[in-house]
Amino acid sequence: MAKKIPVTRFPDAAAVTYSRALQKMIRELGKETIILFEKYLEPDLAMRKDGQEFINDDLFDSLKKMFQSLKNTAAKIFASTKKERAVKTFINSVNRFNKHNMEQQLKVNGIDPVENESWLEEFIKSKIEDNVNYIVTIEEDYFRDIELIINEGVKKGSSIKEIRQQLIGRVEITENRAKFIAIDQAGSILGQITAQRHQNIGVNRFKWLTSADERVRESHKELNNKVFLYSDPPEVNGRVVIPGQDYRCRCVAIPVFDD
Repeated sequence: MAKKIPVTRFPDAAAVTYSRALQKMIRELGKETIILFEKYLEPDLAMRKDGQEFINDDLFDSLKKMFQSLKNTAAKIFASTKKERAVKTFINSVNRFNKHNMEQQLKVNGIDPVENESWLEEFIKSKIEDNVNYIVTIEEDYFRDIELIINEGVKKGSSIKEIRQQLIGRVEITENRAKFIAIDQAGSILGQITAQRHQNIGVNRFKWLTSADERVRESHKELNNKVFLYSDPPEVNGRVVIPGQDYRCRCVAIPVFDD
């Protein structure tokens, strides 16, 4: 009777930790945004009636001071060392988690894991670069939208309360984006590492396994428990993918050992 292979597990803890690290930076920046809004713009905006356009040299100066102060603060909150530390911790956690998981799978079949993984260093380096760039994009998009909210609010004569609510809402949107990136990257990195390690030990086929919850999309449910070749993975919505490679995918690949 064939021994049961332990399932490939999704690195939930690593994804949650990464998500929290990103959200912490975003919340700090959001808090500073409101503080600086109150300091630099509220006094000028309070001088005009709601619904009235109010743009003068003093307000423009206040806008410049606010945005410059916010950028200076963001440079500290999103310092390169902080971004790299969060990313490296995350990617190394996913790697260690997967390596231990795979060792348990190979042990069942009496296969020794490959100790020399010459490809791994370059792979991790590229993923660190990718994820640092994702964080930079989050920061840049946040600034663009904050400036737009404030400039448009001032031009339209929006109330202080309305502008503040929009600023708070933008922080929530940015936090949700961070959550998406954490799950998406956890699945993508796991999928690629798993595929590489499988093929390095001669495993050329895998069984697709979903997370079996309400968040699984229909196109992935159709692939559940089906076996595929790594050289011929399935197509999902026009994209050829392996488990974890689709957007925000938490599916995993179970090794299929040849008899």
